[in-house]
Amino acid sequence: MISHINLSKVCSSALILLAATIPVSTAMTYMVLGIFLLFWILDNFKNPLKELTVIIKSNPVAMAGCTFFLIHIAGLSYTSAGQEKILESLQNGGKFLFIAMAMIYLKKEKNTRAVLISFIGAMGIILLLSYLIRVSMVPGFIPVKGNPFDCYVFHDHIKHNTFMAFTVFATAVLARSAKTLKARLLWTGFSFLALINVLFMVNGRTGHLISLVLFMYYFFSWSNRKSIVIASIICLCMGLSLWVYPSNPLLTRARIAVNEIRAWNYGEPASWTSSSGLRLELYTNSLKLIRKSPFIGTGTGSFQTSYSKLIKGTQFHRSDNPHNDFLMTGAQFGLVGILVLLSFFLTQWCYARLLQKKKRILLARGFVLTIITACMVASPLKDSAEGWFFALMSATLFAPQS
Repeated sequence: MISHINLSKVCSSALILLAATIPVSTAMTYMVLGIFLLFWILDNFKNPLKELTVIIKSNPVAMAGCTFFLIHIAGLSYTSAGQEKILESLQNGGKFLFIAMAMIYLKKEKNTRAVLISFIGAMGIILLLSYLIRVSMVPGFIPVKGNPFDCYVFHDHIKHNTFMAFTVFATAVLARSAKTLKARLLWTGFSFLALINVLFMVNGRTGHLISLVLFMYYFFSWSNRKSIVIASIICLCMGLSLWVYPSNPLLTRARIAVNEIRAWNYGEPASWTSSSGLRLELYTNSLKLIRKSPFIGTGTGSFQTSYSKLIKGTQFHRSDNPHNDFLMTGAQFGLVGILVLLSFFLTQWCYARLLQKKKRILLARGFVLTIITACMVASPLKDSAEGWFFALMSATLFAPQS
């Protein structure tokens, strides 16, 4: 008979492994998730709700996550979506329930630290491969997706840059809190190389925006003169890099975005080749969709069906998501859903101040800013890789410490 302690160790080990697989492979992520869920059931078989209830009652973040999940359940009563979209939406809502489930095994600081280091370690390998892609030296047996002009590795450039932008921030926080000069230099070097990767080597504009937000938060939260000096040095280095290398992805993608926004006309279909134009089209039409059912939306998984009806007979482009998680939530669950989602993020932000260590507070709030920023220009909660990254890191950074 497998003991409760061994089952708990398997679950915590699965979470640590999950942190490494999320930025690498969707298939591996779901395999590890399957292992975790299987052993979670075995570990909690006698009383499946006991530990979960304790976590939900004692942790506001877990409570807020479960509330958002319950909205997905309530939305089943009035949705017009098909079975496939309903199941997909329930899985997205289930990520919020997963937060409480994972917290059971992340009460010990050594486990939360191991999850974070596991993720950063995987991103370190990805960072190395990205630089090898740049110089066309990737070993042939490693299946990478990018090219020397857009050096993303395993996932597309949006996911790559989202994960890497948070890695820049996390390693910068670790550098600030390092106790030895050697550790501080190593983390600083890692962070700087990751920053160069985000801004100049990969074309994901979401990561560019997240980096800017996190850069501002990092230095505004550092209340001493060193922050001004270091921020000035980094800005100077970035400015010189932009001047020496004007065709870099950061400036190139920014110019493209500005031109696409200028070319877009309200009420007219955007060009298929205009990423920013398509987003603006989706945003404006999604707002119309929300106005039609402003309070409770059109139900779980209903966005594609409702949006198709809205644009029927027009030249607007069909889509199964508006590339904005707040608008997606509003379309499906109305203003009630938007308020619950915002309250979830607000709960995370406020709960972070109760964490014991300054490092943990910075990481937690930096993570919240990462996800909120991504939700404004993409659909990370709907995506598999980014969605499970959100769920796992929410559980890790906001877990109650025993």
